[in-house]
Amino acid sequence: MPNLPHLSLKRVEHEAPRRKKPGYGRIPNKDFQQHGSKIQTQVSKTLQPSPSIAGINPALIVRLKITNPIDEETLNRFGLQLVGKSDDQTLVLFSSDQQMVEFNDRLESYLKGPDVGKKNAPYHGVFNNIEELGKLRPEDRIGRLLKEEGITNLNHFVDNTLYVLDLELWHTGDSNDCTARLTEIRTFIEANNGRITDTYVGSSLVLARIKSSGAAIKQLLHIDSVCVVDLPPKVFFRMGEMLRTTLSDLADTPAPPQTAQGICTLDSGINSGHPLLGPAIGEATAVPAHLGDASDANGHGTMVAGLALYGNLQNGIDSGGFIPELRLFSARVLNANNEFDDESLITSQMRNAIEYFKNTYGCRIFNASLGDPRMPFNGGKLSPWASILDHLSRELDIVIVVSAGNYEHEPPANNSDHHVTGYPKYLLDAPAKIIEPATGCIVLTVGAITSPVVTCPVSPDDVDLKPIAQGSQPSPFTRSGPGIGGSIKPELVEVGGNLIYHGTLRRSRNFPETDVVSTSLNYIENLFQTSRGTSFAAPIIANKAARILNAFPEATANLVRALLVSAAEVPTECRTLLSPIGSSAVRELCGYGVPSVDKAVNSDTNRVLLYSENALPFDCFHVYEVPIPSEIYQVQGKVKLM
Repeated sequence: MPNLPHLSLKRVEHEAPRRKKPGYGRIPNKDFQQHGSKIQTQVSKTLQPSPSIAGINPALIVRLKITNPIDEETLNRFGLQLVGKSDDQTLVLFSSDQQMVEFNDRLESYLKGPDVGKKNAPYHGVFNNIEELGKLRPEDRIGRLLKEEGITNLNHFVDNTLYVLDLELWHTGDSNDCTARLTEIRTFIEANNGRITDTYVGSSLVLARIKSSGAAIKQLLHIDSVCVVDLPPKVFFRMGEMLRTTLSDLADTPAPPQTAQGICTLDSGINSGHPLLGPAIGEATAVPAHLGDASDANGHGTMVAGLALYGNLQNGIDSGGFIPELRLFSARVLNANNEFDDESLITSQMRNAIEYFKNTYGCRIFNASLGDPRMPFNGGKLSPWASILDHLSRELDIVIVVSAGNYEHEPPANNSDHHVTGYPKYLLDAPAKIIEPATGCIVLTVGAITSPVVTCPVSPDDVDLKPIAQGSQPSPFTRSGPGIGGSIKPELVEVGGNLIYHGTLRRSRNFPETDVVSTSLNYIENLFQTSRGTSFAAPIIANKAARILNAFPEATANLVRALLVSAAEVPTECRTLLSPIGSSAVRELCGYGVPSVDKAVNSDTNRVLLYSENALPFDCFHVYEVPIPSEIYQVQGKVKLM
C-alpha cells in the first residue's frame, strides 16, 4: 500500500462574514411593568452592602438567571462584565459601577413601556430574558469537594481547625485589580494567623493556596470577589504485578535521532537508570524543586514514560529490541506521598513545568495521566486545573494529552454479578463521567479499550473467572463524556486493560494477563511490569501525537490534534456493543476512536487527506479549492466517492 503525501488545500482569496441568526432566541412574553418592578426590587437588594471585612474593598458580583443566551457585548453595554456561567443559564457578572447606573437607566426605560409607534418596551430582549437577579450566598462559594466531605454551610467549618484549601477569585478582566484583591486577602489571612503559600494570576484565573483557620474561612466566604473555596486536587493510581523479561533477551537501545521531537510526562517522576529509557532521556526534574530529585518512588511515572516513548511495548518485546523515535523528558509533580505539593497551586505546577520544557527544549507534546476521582464532571464551569491546561495549550501551541480517569464500579447490594451483567451501561452513569482535568476543551482526553485479544489467567473453560469486556471493547473502568457544552469527550481511546470477574470472591480483579505492559521502576529485578487504567492509554496517544510531529515538525498543535482525530476509527466491537444502548453511547465512551499514525501522516491511492492552516476571523468563513480528478467528471457512468 503506497504512502503518499497529503494534499494542501488551496484557499480562494475571499473572506466573508457568516450569516447570523437573530439574537436572544424566542423572547418570553412578559408584562413590562410587573416584570420590571420585580427586577427593580431584586436590584435594590443586590446593591445593599455585604458585611464589611476590615481591609477588603467591596466588589459588586451579580448572579443572573436567564431564559435565553445574552451575548457579552450586550452585557457590557449594560455595564456588566461576564466572569462566569453555568450550564443552567446562570451568569455571574461583575460591575465596576457600585450603583449599576447603566443597568438601572435601561431598566427605567423598560419600565416606561413601548415608545410611540413601537410594539415592545425598550431593551425588552434583555429584560424579558431575565428570570432572577441577585447576589451569591456564602454557601454558593463552598466548592464541590468540600460539599462531598459534608461541609455544605458555614457552620460546618470548625473555628480552630487548620484547613488547606484552594481559593479562587472572580477575574474582573484587570490583572492589576485581581492582584490587589489577592493582596487584601493575603493581609486578612495573615492577620488571622494563616498563610498563602502560592498565588496565580492569569488571563482568566485568580487562585491562591491558603492555610487558614475555619473561623477565617467563614469570613472569606462572605467576600463578594471570592468565587469558590475548595479542597486541592488529588491523584490516585495503582500498580500491577511485574513481568519477567531480562535485558539479555533484548538488543542494546540506541539514542534517538537528534531531530526527534520531545515528549514530556507530568507524573510521579521517572527512573532514569532504566536501560530502555535512559538513552532517550533529555532531562528529568522536579517541579517545584523542593519536591526533591526527579526519581520515581511509585512506579506510575516510569510506566507512563515507557508508553510515551515507545507506544505499544509488546512490539519491542516480540522483536527483541527497542529503538526510540523520540526524546523523553520528565517533570515530577507529585511528592513522596504521591500527592501534589501542598504549598503550590496546581496551576503553578503545571505552568512552571510545561513552560520550562517548552522554552528550554522546544518540547510540544505533554502527557498528564493524572486525575481526581472525586470530581466526575456534572456540568458547570471548568476546574482551574483543566483551565490552565487549556490556556497553556493555546498560548504555547502545544498538545497536552490527559487520561479520562478510572471508574470503580460499585454494584447494587447483593448483586456483585452486576460487574458483568451491568456492563457496559454503568460506564454511562453519572458516577462514571470523566474527571478533572479531562474536561478541558483543548486538551486531548483519552479513554481506554481492551486489547483485541482477550486473555484469561486460567483455562477459558473455568467459569469462575470471566473477563468483563471482550476484545476491543470499552475497558470496564473507563469513564464517559460528554464534556462541557456537550463536547465530545473523550476524543480518543487506546488499549488500557481489562478486568476479570472472580465468581467465587464475587468481585472484579485485575491480572497481568489483562493489563498493559510497560517499563518497570525496579528494572534490576524486572524490566517490565503491568497495570491497567486510562493512565496507560493516554501516553500511547501522546506517543502517536509526537510521531505525527516528527513527520510534520512545523505543524501547529491544532493540526496535530486534527490529524489524530481524522485518522481515528471506532472499533467495530465497540459499535456493536454500544449502539443498542443509545445513539450517544459510542460517542460518549469512544469519541472518534483509535487513531492510526500511518493514516495521519500518509494519504493512499483511494484515501486522500486535504489540509490547510489559516487564521479565521470571528464570524467569517473561508472558501477553498478542492482538487477533483478529471476522471470524476469526464468519464461517463456512475462514479462513487469513497
